[in-house]
Amino acid sequence: MMDRKIRLGIIGVGQIGKSHLEGWAKIPDVEVVAACDIDAPELDRVAAKHNIPNKYHAFRDLLKRDDLDAVDVCLHNTCTRRRPSR
Repeated sequence: MMDRKIRLGIIGVGQIGKSHLEGWAKIPDVEVVAACDIDAPELDRVAAKHNIPNKYHAFRDLLKRDDLDAVDVCLHNTCTRRRPSR
């Protein structure tokens, strides 16, 4: 048993993020204290549902926090850079 809860931030509250939040909720030693997403209405809805007190629209602002033990990045893996021609 831990002395304190692990304080977690999550980036992305879409389909992947919601799935991860359901999983984190099942672990008693984890507390999600911050969430980030560019979709403000969805961020508000998800934060309210999961009692996440701190919301951010820019991931860099979330990463400036010095009280997080871990950050769960829940973004799609679509590459936006072009691959070099062969």
